[in-house]
Amino acid sequence: MKSKTIGSFFVVLTLVVGIMAFAPSAFADTAVSITKGSGASASAACVSTNNCFTPNPVNVSPGDTVTWTNTDTASHTVTSGKIDNSTGNIVAAVFDSSLLTPGKTFSHQFTAADVGTINYFCQVHPWMTGVVTVAAGGAKSGGMNTGGAMTMVQGMSTDGSTQVTIDTTPAAPVSGQPLSIALTFKNANGNPIKHQNYAITVTQDGNSVLSNTTGHTHTGNDMQMTSNLEYAKPVDITVTLNGVGLPGTDPSTWTGPKGDVVSFHVVPEFGSIASIVLAIAVISVVVFTTKTRVILKL
Repeated sequence: MKSKTIGSFFVVLTLVVGIMAFAPSAFADTAVSITKGSGASASAACVSTNNCFTPNPVNVSPGDTVTWTNTDTASHTVTSGKIDNSTGNIVAAVFDSSLLTPGKTFSHQFTAADVGTINYFCQVHPWMTGVVTVAAGGAKSGGMNTGGAMTMVQGMSTDGSTQVTIDTTPAAPVSGQPLSIALTFKNANGNPIKHQNYAITVTQDGNSVLSNTTGHTHTGNDMQMTSNLEYAKPVDITVTLNGVGLPGTDPSTWTGPKGDVVSFHVVPEFGSIASIVLAIAVISVVVFTTKTRVILKL
């Protein structure tokens, strides 16, 4: 009987691990692009604007993952520290991608031990520098904040000229409620882009909850809203940049990126699910053990 009790415990434990593995993650995945032409020379345009890695800087929390994508035609590295290898900026002490060829990605998940400011650079082209700030809590730019009433996520066009920020309310998808999406479009200098044309689609579980192919903002800020969500499940948001220009004018005269797609993924909060699953597991073990003891007495 004792072996059966121990066996049942491991069965329940296995179920808990399985359920938690399929539960949606509350951690954010932040996308950073290596700007095209950034490796050309130390006088490349992105050097003066400090966005050879874009967006830059990036603010995250412990548990968040940053994924760098090399959109340039040259190979680069994403290496923590500074070229001078100074105290607090030891080369590769936190992360190092090794050589990233065009189109390749590198991801790093930050932990509580990383809290603070982390400088990084490209070892092949040391004029390319970036900063990741790991904060214990609070709102994040370049990432997601699922702890409050709003989630903020940022993305960038492939040429690094247009930054797209979305703020969703509530912070995570809620069954039976719509998702409000505030969009902000800025240029590489951080200034609002007026008369930005765009398309936006939002899907949940493969079903469309918002589709607008004629989005336009006069000021650089706009608002969209989904239909009521059927589930408290992740949603996928896709914003397509269609150029900058006045509505009613010939689209061929519009400037800026056209056809660039910036994608976002917003997930429900995870903490409460883990607590409920763990509580059910503990209760199950206690109940089974109690029943086993009763059988032994009989």
